[in-house]
Amino acid sequence: MKSFTVFSLLRIVLFPILYALSFVYRGIFWLDQKLTRKKKLHGAFVISVGNLSMGGTGKTPFSIYLAKLIHREFPEKKIILLSRGYGSTGSQNGLRVDLQSAPGEAGDEPLLLKKHLPFAEVWIGKDRYSSYIRLKKELKIQENPIVILDDGFQHHRLERDLDLVLLDSSQIHKERFLIPAGNLREPFSALSRTDWIVFSKYDPSIERVVQNLQNKFQKGILRFSFEPEKLLSPDLKADSPKLLYGKKIYAFTGIGNPELFFSMIRSFHPLKLETRTFRDHHSYTMEDETGFDMISTNFDYLVCTEKDLVKISKPPENLKILLLESKLDREDKLVSSLKSKLSGQVSI
Repeated sequence: MKSFTVFSLLRIVLFPILYALSFVYRGIFWLDQKLTRKKKLHGAFVISVGNLSMGGTGKTPFSIYLAKLIHREFPEKKIILLSRGYGSTGSQNGLRVDLQSAPGEAGDEPLLLKKHLPFAEVWIGKDRYSSYIRLKKELKIQENPIVILDDGFQHHRLERDLDLVLLDSSQIHKERFLIPAGNLREPFSALSRTDWIVFSKYDPSIERVVQNLQNKFQKGILRFSFEPEKLLSPDLKADSPKLLYGKKIYAFTGIGNPELFFSMIRSFHPLKLETRTFRDHHSYTMEDETGFDMISTNFDYLVCTEKDLVKISKPPENLKILLLESKLDREDKLVSSLKSKLSGQVSI
């Protein structure tokens, strides 16, 4: 609590400087956007899944949901996901992700994408255009694929056929300033470039905000929400989340915005709940894992997310993963939009 207070005070004292620097950031961003020469992924229908803020908006679960939806509706189409591969060692020269890829090499989120989407190709690389060319050549892909750009809204180098931007419903009232004064990569006016606005972690309490943005930008609106589905042990044994009721729980995670995860655990009324937040994309060390083993003796269960589990080599016996069920309203409207755009696509 003390370090948090010092950090908060420091931000308040430095805010005028940070606010001034945010205009510098905005100018550099604008120049990059205008001067970057865009390239087309020939033969591909490109969908960008992005956001306006720094991390934690639910892009990975939404990309998984979207890819499964496309696979169901267009089973003949090859699906490729191109990711920057944040925090991975394989992103420098490009890497094809498979189920045997190491988390440190592939990155936690690309590995989760591949785990949930075995029918799709997942490739990481700083240069996504080169990744696509290399992937098509190595795998001898002849058909016209559907490419999903993970975190692609600010990726100015590539043309896209459809833009979807996620807004974190739990944080939308707090996000006012650009980096470094705040958490926004772009101002809300950037929503004029998107095709669909997706309210992630949707809660009915923000419906007025939803309607205001819809009226302002005249864009398609989607509401993407999560519900606790089940608890999963590392050995894949499944239990109801109700198992947490009246138990002593230690919850930890390294995701962008952990409060929703913790609040879901609180909803099952554990007898005791202790939480710990690691930075986003945290790579768990042997020291961390030793600490978890010691902590596990004082709690009934340790609970984390799938994104955490892929980076833990030896999970404690009483570790549980809280799996979430994703729900999307107006799914039929998104499918209709995809069919309409795909029918008008010119094969190259």
